[in-house]
Amino acid sequence: MKLKEENKHKAVLTTEHVLTKGSTVTYVVYDEDGDWQLFGDEEFDEDENPYVVSVEEILEMEPVLKKLPDMQPGQTAVREAGSFRWTIMEE
Repeated sequence: MKLKEENKHKAVLTTEHVLTKGSTVTYVVYDEDGDWQLFGDEEFDEDENPYVVSVEEILEMEPVLKKLPDMQPGQTAVREAGSFRWTIMEE
């Protein structure tokens, strides 16, 4: 599944840094339940509340997410900040 092919109203989880502080998404998890989690380079604080936005909103904020490769549930993709190239992490 590619994020850009998801239902545009589907909810995705992200962080305060990405949503309100201008951090770019560099780490994407497509979890076993088929949910998307999007993170920047900042260390995620367990006490931080996740933010929920739609696929449409996150793709508008972060167009580079349209370049995510086809991902299977349980996979993670990473990229260097400033790069448009995503790499699937092998476990």
